[in-house]
Amino acid sequence: MLKNTIFEPLLWWLYSAIAVTGLCGLIYLAVQQNFRQSLNDPQIQIAEDAAAQIASGTQIDQVVPLGKVDIANSLSPWVAFYNNTGVPLLSQGELNGAPPQLPSGLFNDSTWLASKTYQSVGGKETRVTWQSSGGVRQALVIVHLISSPQGTGFVVAGRNMREVEDRESQLTFEVFMAWIVTLGALLLSSFVGWWLLKPRKN
Repeated sequence: MLKNTIFEPLLWWLYSAIAVTGLCGLIYLAVQQNFRQSLNDPQIQIAEDAAAQIASGTQIDQVVPLGKVDIANSLSPWVAFYNNTGVPLLSQGELNGAPPQLPSGLFNDSTWLASKTYQSVGGKETRVTWQSSGGVRQALVIVHLISSPQGTGFVVAGRNMREVEDRESQLTFEVFMAWIVTLGALLLSSFVGWWLLKPRKN
């Protein structure tokens, strides 16, 4: 029997620790997913609007803005147009002075995960994380333009993930510290409560 032994408050603490751990995990997951999903918002608008414009007959060079975005350092979103084999035809983004060379598998919409495939005005759409060989991480939104006066291809909008990943690291530290402090406080209060409620011999 654990009652009235040193193991009784430990059992109380264990029950509380399980609940606190689950709650901290849910909080972390909810905030982390909010960070990650909101990172895609500008690219979703840019890619879908660009695909819709191209589909309606607007020239590609009128859709992809002038100027270049160094995707390794800038936090600005960028947009590019690739042909069906993944060759960049026009790109606002640059990596090491050239348009980003994305994996060929991204330009085959049959390989896209069903859970990450959407239908937009321009065509099928997916949202993925891409890391270059140099370690540059980008949040990409890709729209497969299946019909337009200028032929088919892929509109890609991207954005550097550095700032959001810094926030995720800070979130991890804060949730971890809150978890440790809460478990410590619960352990102490369990023993104090057990001591105060412990039957006394007359």
